[in-house]
Amino acid sequence: MRTLIIPVACSLLLLACSKEVPVKDVPGTEKYALLYMPQAARGPLAASVTIKDVPDTITFNAYLGGIARPTADIPVTFAVDPAAATAFNQAHGTSYPVMPEGSYSIATPSVNIPAGQLTTGPQPLVLQTKGFMQPFVSYLLAVTLSQPGKTGTVNPSLSTAYFVVTGGYMPGEVPREKAASLGANAGTFLISFGEKFIRKDPASGNLLLYTPDAQTGLFTAAPATIGQGWNIFNIIFFYGGNRLIGRYAAGAGDLAQYPISAQGQIGGGRTVGWGWGGLKKIIAYKGLLLGIDGNGNMTKYPLDADGNFDFANIKGIGSGWGGFVHLFAYENSLMAIEANGNMWQYPLSEDGTFGNRRLAGTGWDMYVHVMTAGTDLLALDANGDLWRYKFNPAGLWALKKD
Repeated sequence: MRTLIIPVACSLLLLACSKEVPVKDVPGTEKYALLYMPQAARGPLAASVTIKDVPDTITFNAYLGGIARPTADIPVTFAVDPAAATAFNQAHGTSYPVMPEGSYSIATPSVNIPAGQLTTGPQPLVLQTKGFMQPFVSYLLAVTLSQPGKTGTVNPSLSTAYFVVTGGYMPGEVPREKAASLGANAGTFLISFGEKFIRKDPASGNLLLYTPDAQTGLFTAAPATIGQGWNIFNIIFFYGGNRLIGRYAAGAGDLAQYPISAQGQIGGGRTVGWGWGGLKKIIAYKGLLLGIDGNGNMTKYPLDADGNFDFANIKGIGSGWGGFVHLFAYENSLMAIEANGNMWQYPLSEDGTFGNRRLAGTGWDMYVHVMTAGTDLLALDANGDLWRYKFNPAGLWALKKD
């Protein structure tokens, strides 16, 4: 076997290094020489813009496939196609509003791939945002590629790029609403509980349940005491839609699980995990507990409805998480806030696979605690005031002026 592999490897090496083999002699290259948009392979692509008087831009480009460089300019044409956006919604069961007519223009609809090159280079799509877009509403925009006067030269599966465009407010102009005044001595031990939240009183260790007013969404009613003696735990979180899990502050940091109803009635607890004291953070995410150790490494711990761990699927899924001040689950992502106030969105699958992160906000260091309330965010400042944000992570939430 070895005597067969070595000559083949040598032949490939000589072919790769030789400058005497012309591209036209490599068989089959013509079938790859089709025009395409790289953005069409990764769509729909998220684009964040700022709603302001001056236009914003996003970019796209066209490529020529294959390895043979053209000997003459190749003209290409780009166009915005609202019908393609509508068809995308129908095909994928989405309901994005199509970008309004008049809000977009392609700076150079007809361009060339220059002779000797394989791409047009970045092409600007100019967006008029103010007066056309609603803040933090995600719009769909489709850009198509064609070659004038020719057919069969464009890869049909990569000829349309889709952009989900979300407009945000100018820095420092993001609206918020004061949802509650908890007082300067309220502490920062707040627990997301659906649309409600639970606060652990730092002095008594009591658990207090806050329920929003059905009309205003404000937490104006006095909280209900639903538990006592919870200072024995240094981490508490809501998990699985019907449980509170707490980590004991003493000993090895074992985990205890308590059933809880939607009205805050807490049942008897039992130990479900042992030796969790070495973790700096524990985040509940769908059917997983995500633990972060002192070195910033993240491990996923699958946990079922009965509080049993799937030990065969416990594994590390990332590193570098130690620098985040706040970490919490939001729909299909983790939201992570750095000490400098930058907020990042990390898409996360249910099996613990991360997608590419994106910047979702700046200036969030003005708060000492951030958590979810349904699809909104609640942010607590140092004075004990709790602020509500109608949140959509697709936009950029810039809380402070530049």
